[in-house]
Amino acid sequence: MTLPKEMDALVLKGIRDFEIMSVPVPVPDTDEVICKVDTTYICGTDPHIISGDFPGFWPKGFPFVPGHEWSGTVVQTGKRAGQLGWKEGDRVCAISHCGCGYCEKCLKGRYNLCLNYGHEERGHRQYGHYTPGAYAQYMRTSVKSIYKIPDSMSLEYAACVDPLSIALYTVKRSRMQPGDDILVLGTGPQGLMAILVAKALGAARIFAAGSGERLEKATSLGAIPINYREGDVVEKVKEFTNGLGVPAVLECAGTAESIRLACFAASKGGVVSVIGIPHADPALPLKRIVLDEVEIIGNRANPNTAQAAIDLLVNGRVDLSPLLTHRFDLKDFDKALDVFEKRKEGAVKVATKPNGLN
Repeated sequence: MTLPKEMDALVLKGIRDFEIMSVPVPVPDTDEVICKVDTTYICGTDPHIISGDFPGFWPKGFPFVPGHEWSGTVVQTGKRAGQLGWKEGDRVCAISHCGCGYCEKCLKGRYNLCLNYGHEERGHRQYGHYTPGAYAQYMRTSVKSIYKIPDSMSLEYAACVDPLSIALYTVKRSRMQPGDDILVLGTGPQGLMAILVAKALGAARIFAAGSGERLEKATSLGAIPINYREGDVVEKVKEFTNGLGVPAVLECAGTAESIRLACFAASKGGVVSVIGIPHADPALPLKRIVLDEVEIIGNRANPNTAQAAIDLLVNGRVDLSPLLTHRFDLKDFDKALDVFEKRKEGAVKVATKPNGLN
C-alpha cells in the first residue's frame, strides 16, 4: 500500500505545550509494521508525560509524539515482519514495551525489565514514553508489541487491551486464589479494570476504596464500596473480615498514603500488589511487614498477559463497555485531555481518533 508522505500527529513541544502538526509518515524497519491507527486512549500516565513529571526520561526530549494505548490496521510490513506472517489488513492492538530480545531478562520473558531499556540502538523500545507513539494517523511498531484481534472485536474496544493486560498482571502477581477476598485501592481506570479481572478470576468479595462517581462505578461493577473520605479504610476492611484483613491488596491509586494503607489492610501473610507510582516514596510500616510477613510486589506493565486479556474479552469474561465513556477526534485532543484530567461527565476511558470519528 502506498502511504502518504505526511500525517497528522499530536506533537509535544515542551511541558504542557502541544499541538496537532504535520510530520513524516514513518518507514518500517525489517521487523516492524506501519499501522493506520483507529483509536488511542488517554492513559493515566499521559498527563504526567505531558506535564513533564519524568524529565529527560519520558520523553528523553522534545519534540515528541506520545500515546501508547492503541489499535489499528497493518498497512505496510517490513521484510522480516512479512516473513513472520504479518500482512496488510491485519487488525491489531498493542502494548508499549518492546524488549531487545537478547538480554538475560528478555530471554526469561521479563522484557518489561529489559537490561537495554532506553537504548533504541540496542533494540529496546517503549512506545509513547520515549519512542514515538500513537497519537498519530500512522504508527510504526515492532511486531513484538502487537497482537492480532478477531473480526468480532471492534478496534475501539481492542485499544483497551494494554491497560486491561496490566490489570491482569497486577491481579495475578497478588497470588489471589479463587474464593479469596481482595481489596482494590483506587477506582481510576486501572482500579476499575482490576475489579473486572479479579471478578473474572474468581475473587469472593471485592472491596474498592475510592470516592465520588468512580466509586459508584466500582459498585456497579460488583465491588463493595469503601469511601475513604468518610472513614478509615483499614478499619472498614477489618470489620468486613473479622479483623483479619484480605489476602490480596491491589494498590492502584499511586499515593504514598494508599501504599501505607495497603500494608495494614493486608492479612498476615498477605500480598500487596502495587501498580501505582507515587510522586514521593512512602514511609512503610516495616515492623508490620516483617512480623506479619506482608509481601509488597511491584508491577511494571504487562509482560505476557496481552493475549490472555484478549481471550478474556473474546470469551465474555470481562466487559469493558461500561468504562468506555468518551470519544474525540484527535484534533480536539485539548478537549479530550481536559475531560480526562477533570473527570468531567463521569469520564473513565477517553478515546481519541487520529483518523477521524466514524
